[in-house]
Amino acid sequence: MKLNRKMPKALAEILATRTNEPQIYGAYTDLNLDGQMCNNIYIGATKSLLYIYDGTETTFYELKDLEKVFNINQVNSGVFVITKDGVDYLLARYSMKHLTTFAYIARGVDLLRRGVDTVLESTEKEKVCPKCGRALPGTQSCPKCDKSHRNIQRLMVLCKPYVGVIIAVLLLMMASTALNLGKEFVFQDFIDNHLVPQQGGMSDVMIFLIAVCSIILIDIVFYLTRFYLCNMLGSKISLDLRQKMMNKLQDLSLSFINKRDAGALIHRISGDTNRVNEFFRDCFCNMFGQIITLIALVVVMLWLNWKLALAAFFFAPFIFMFARGFWPYIHRIFHNQWRKEDKISNKLQDVLSGIRIVKVFGKEKTEVEIFRTLNEEYAQIQSKNEKFFTTIFPFMSLMMSFGSYLVVYLGGLDVLKGSMTTGELVQFVSYSGMLLGPLSWMSFLPRRLVHLTTSMERIYDILDEQPEIQASAQAVDQEIQGNITLDNVVFGYRSYEPVLDGISLDVKKGEMIGLVGATGCGKSTLINLIMRLYDADGGNITIDGINIKDFDMASYHRQIGVVLQETFLFAGTVLDNIRFSKPTATMEEIIQAAKRANAHEFICKLPDGYNTYVGEKGHTLSGGEKQRISIARAILNDPKILILDEATSALDTESEYQIQEALDRLRQGRTTFAIAHRLSTLRSADRIMVIDDHKCAEIGSHDELLRKKGIYYGLVMAQLQMSKAKAEDED
Repeated sequence: MKLNRKMPKALAEILATRTNEPQIYGAYTDLNLDGQMCNNIYIGATKSLLYIYDGTETTFYELKDLEKVFNINQVNSGVFVITKDGVDYLLARYSMKHLTTFAYIARGVDLLRRGVDTVLESTEKEKVCPKCGRALPGTQSCPKCDKSHRNIQRLMVLCKPYVGVIIAVLLLMMASTALNLGKEFVFQDFIDNHLVPQQGGMSDVMIFLIAVCSIILIDIVFYLTRFYLCNMLGSKISLDLRQKMMNKLQDLSLSFINKRDAGALIHRISGDTNRVNEFFRDCFCNMFGQIITLIALVVVMLWLNWKLALAAFFFAPFIFMFARGFWPYIHRIFHNQWRKEDKISNKLQDVLSGIRIVKVFGKEKTEVEIFRTLNEEYAQIQSKNEKFFTTIFPFMSLMMSFGSYLVVYLGGLDVLKGSMTTGELVQFVSYSGMLLGPLSWMSFLPRRLVHLTTSMERIYDILDEQPEIQASAQAVDQEIQGNITLDNVVFGYRSYEPVLDGISLDVKKGEMIGLVGATGCGKSTLINLIMRLYDADGGNITIDGINIKDFDMASYHRQIGVVLQETFLFAGTVLDNIRFSKPTATMEEIIQAAKRANAHEFICKLPDGYNTYVGEKGHTLSGGEKQRISIARAILNDPKILILDEATSALDTESEYQIQEALDRLRQGRTTFAIAHRLSTLRSADRIMVIDDHKCAEIGSHDELLRKKGIYYGLVMAQLQMSKAKAEDED
């Protein structure tokens, strides 16, 4: 997505008379203000000017005279609006396909208006293949131009650590091919020298049988050894890929994970790596064997009788071209099949994760029907694909057989003429039959290669992804004190839609900051930035005077404690969950942390104490118990910065009291950020920040904000009224 389009020549001449500043943003709209299609309205901006050009008239606005520049999303369109002298003016209208472009322009111009020297670039733009101009989602390579080349490179990289195994397999393949070719010479000699002339005795027959059986036994040993090595190779490579994908997913930013379905990611790690394993186990090594066999057969057959050899090869080019023509179609149908597999995995993930909700609402049959529909759609696609192969490949096999039939006919004529012996004909026909093996195997190769390339594209779609949160080259690994400064912080999950807009705050070590505001105002986003799960689009966050981006991320995260509203416990024991924040913790440290979290007493009452299995997401525990375990997990790490996100919400009074008591102990001497809708829990906060309209609307202590009688005062009064009404209802 280009935000700096080439401006009209006439506009460039007009602009040159107004300012020497280069254009920063610019694009054509496709609708006029009445919503009619057009293509001659251009909107652009420099550092100080915003201009509209419609081919006959140009309008300029000084950015310093504007109070706001923004975009409004409407049904199937959007509008570009400025605020001047308290009045909103609609400058441009555009269809959905240009919505993101103009949203970026509006956001970028508004930042320039406020003096923020930055140029926004779309983080969601599509990559375009430089060869064919094809749009590419994410970091995926061009399936039309780069696929085969890149996949070959990737295969070489995967195989590099196992070159010794591959060489051993190749040697075994060549030895096996030599044995199979040599076996036919034994047959030819026996037929021409003993069978046809009816010469020799039982000893000659025994020698023949011993020779053939020895060759077969040796070939079996080679096959078993090769099979073992190929299995080992496939297992090792798939193991490496799974580990790389797991490592990559841990390194990737939270924004990437949030955009993907968990079921699809799991399917790529398990299903796609298993297909790579199957390729190396069943196809990769055999592919070299078939190629070696084919080359050897061609050489030997040309050496024995070049005319019959050409007859045997006559149909091979037609078979190859026929198979090659179906490759794009095969690639497409398997992509469709595996996308449907992803949907099935996602549905299973959703249903199993939300099984309690499914049962509470009595939607078991509904979910079964949805899954049945997905399953039937997948079965139909799979059946259609298999029908294609069962239709096309018998026809190819028939074409391959024509070469053998031609050899039998022409060779038979030579035997009748006396220019060829019976043994030589049998030998040649056997070689022709052996030739069908590699050709037939290679006719199925497109299907196997499509399996591989599709899986590798899906795997490397993740492995090639670059994390948005990058570690600094000079990362600082040091103990932090907890002094935090936010300087004009700007952030949006889409940079053209700010969630936080110019947040500034100076927090001293040990200070507790409460965060208050309406749902969606940016409270959780702010703590996500402090935890560096995302990087700010503008402004700076510093810890003890050091930019947060310059800290070693692993070291920084070890010094943060988090207690969230939605407590997550891993499937394992209570001990495993508490120890998660500090794997090296002793049992004494864990018990001490549990006591400080008011968790030790109830843990001791569990069937196996600290070794009690809590199940997935801790479903065997109550909400208060899970929350206290999460507090113990945070305490154990002795964090310097503490994040509390609705830590006491949706709990009964007794659990809330115990948890609040534990949190009061936990935050002593630690820089704390606490989000709470229940404002009474923030009375002890040193300062409370009220976020409204993406900005810091108010800040001060509980008493100071009440005296101001602003937004915070209104929230407190509203909650008091609700509590009073609830008490009256209970009476």
